[in-house]
Amino acid sequence: MAIAANSYGSTAGVAALTPRYAAVGGDFDGTTNPTLARVENFIDRVSAVVNAYLSQLGFVIPISQADSKLLMDNITLEHVALMVEGVRGTGRYAPTSKAVAGRGMMSILSEEIRQYLDDVAVGLEDMGAARNKSVLNRISYRSQDERGNDTFPLFQRAGFGNSPTNWDSN
Repeated sequence: MAIAANSYGSTAGVAALTPRYAAVGGDFDGTTNPTLARVENFIDRVSAVVNAYLSQLGFVIPISQADSKLLMDNITLEHVALMVEGVRGTGRYAPTSKAVAGRGMMSILSEEIRQYLDDVAVGLEDMGAARNKSVLNRISYRSQDERGNDTFPLFQRAGFGNSPTNWDSN
């Protein structure tokens, strides 16, 4: 097995963050726990989450602009390293972790990746990452402001004398 073309990071990059779990040569292999194939699978899975959110933000995937790709490598490697530690029963994603028991590893990972990419999206575009659509092209409504207070629409249908008709009623 090899890392997918749309993935970020490398097994050697994960090994650099978790050297005590890698082989003597500084990478994973068939005898390490987790094995090389498992670490490659972790990289592909985390990269898929990264790419899903990048796509949702309108970026062309995979990210290829050098600095932007480095950021995607970093976020992928960080979470894969945490997964490797979890396999070994240590770290944040360990089976005994209260955070994981309460929400689940993928829920935590997805939320953190989404937040990270939301935070760096403008910077990615400014650095030259290809973006074929913007979230500004979508109609949206925020139910809360930055402080968490409820927001209300500035205009309502009744304010313009609009009486909507339910065309689906029988």
